[in-house]
Amino acid sequence: MFKSPMTHAVPSILLTNGRIYRSAWDEVPAESIVVSDGKVIWTGTADAAPAADETIDLNGTTVIPGLTDAHIHLFAIAHARLQVPVTPRDAASITGVLDLLAARATELAAGKWVYAAGLDENGLAEHRLPTRAEIDAVIPNHPVMIRRFCGHIGVANSAALELLNIDDRTADPEGGHFGRDSNGRLDGSAVESAAELVFRSVPPLDTLELIDALRSTIIDSTKLGLVAAVEAAVGFTVGFDEEFAVWNTMRAQGATQPMRLGFMNQLDPSEAAERQLKPALDADWQSMTLKYFADGIVGGRTSAVSEDFADTPSRGMFMRDEAELQRVIGEAHADGWQVAVHCTGDRAINCIIEAYEKAQATHPRVDVRHRVEHYFVPPAGGFARMKALGALVVTQPSFLTRMRRSITGAFGPRADVCYPGRTVIDAGVTYIASSDAPTGSWSPWDGIGDAVGRAFDSGAPIGTGEAVTVREAVHSYTVGGAIAMKQENWRGTLENGMAADLIVLDRDPFTTDAALLKSTQVLLTMVRGAVVHDVLKQDAMPHQGEWRSAAHSA
Repeated sequence: MFKSPMTHAVPSILLTNGRIYRSAWDEVPAESIVVSDGKVIWTGTADAAPAADETIDLNGTTVIPGLTDAHIHLFAIAHARLQVPVTPRDAASITGVLDLLAARATELAAGKWVYAAGLDENGLAEHRLPTRAEIDAVIPNHPVMIRRFCGHIGVANSAALELLNIDDRTADPEGGHFGRDSNGRLDGSAVESAAELVFRSVPPLDTLELIDALRSTIIDSTKLGLVAAVEAAVGFTVGFDEEFAVWNTMRAQGATQPMRLGFMNQLDPSEAAERQLKPALDADWQSMTLKYFADGIVGGRTSAVSEDFADTPSRGMFMRDEAELQRVIGEAHADGWQVAVHCTGDRAINCIIEAYEKAQATHPRVDVRHRVEHYFVPPAGGFARMKALGALVVTQPSFLTRMRRSITGAFGPRADVCYPGRTVIDAGVTYIASSDAPTGSWSPWDGIGDAVGRAFDSGAPIGTGEAVTVREAVHSYTVGGAIAMKQENWRGTLENGMAADLIVLDRDPFTTDAALLKSTQVLLTMVRGAVVHDVLKQDAMPHQGEWRSAAHSA
């Protein structure tokens, strides 16, 4: 089990001479705020501010509650940092990708694995994935494994497939497949459960390097304004036990992490019981959720939809038998877990809403807050059923920019109803925006900008009728994220008595032109009343420095 974090005595701090928004709905900001013992104890005008141990002059900048990313893959981001980056920013063509891989291969002894991450064919000139033959031609003496940015697709060369005992006779696993050419030969790609099989079979990265990368990833998250995050599937990247061990090792090193963390465990209820895991509502290291995958992704045309994709005569797939998935969800519900399910297509969403309804009817529970992750293609009547359940829609607005080509290609005119925002809120369902980074943009400001502008800054807006207001978008990242973690009673706003988790911005998001929201810079981040990121006053980061040093001493 996870160990409890260490605590630190934090002095009282006065932040003054700024615009202090106690919540996204606060239309008359305060000028000053005082925090002490990890909580907000006062807000008001500068001339009435009480004395404090420390004072930070905000110089007219803006303070809002800290942001929560309710669906992010911190482990995957850290994992990718130790691999060859092959994002569209790094390579504009397949040749560019191959050049990067070949350069890494020259640094390694023959037979050593070349790992790469961030591949997105939508950003390549060819608009396709590289093939095994293309990789073989330039890297014949090293096994190569490339992870698509979504984590649902991988590409391997012949050396890698041979070491993994995968050949042309290998059968496709349930819920996925190996790509093949017109002659039935493997082309190197693996999709969904086939990719998961491959990713979990390759040799692991160095644990200490991974822990160090994970710590740096968390610190960098605070620089974006995140005070809390939910790891969206412990087990998705390399397998549950491996990832769980890394998180436990990192925490066992002692120092308090500079961000509150929650974890979704990618386990069936029986697997959680075998590991003696039970729901835990820890304020700093929460583990109350089991995570499942109902269907696939839009980019791979594996989303389970009710109408054929506009460019593909297919309606996607489920990752496991629907009745079996509903049974497992029912067991998780009965065991007291919050359940979160990856659903992108309307067929998948309908299946999961039905599973929640059956579970609640069989084992009634109060304030369950089961989640539907993504809710990409909304099913008819789904919102009313979600509201009746008290279930949450956890969406990723930056996908509108990141996946523009996939969305418009897959759905054509139907794209305007994809990734709903406005209709979620109007239906009275809790709307929670998040990143799903590294698939979506890591920056919450990109998410806020796209929730408001529907990706207007990268082309024609997608579904302007689903746009939300800036205040609604910020609320979804502050109170909304806290709601996802059942923490809104004590954090998410800056009212007296609430947690002193706040951020200082270089602009007022509620008066800034929407086109500039994505450029927002975070000048200071405070968690539990302690400064963990500070551009205003560089010497005010004792806890961040201490936490980082723990990784280097491991």
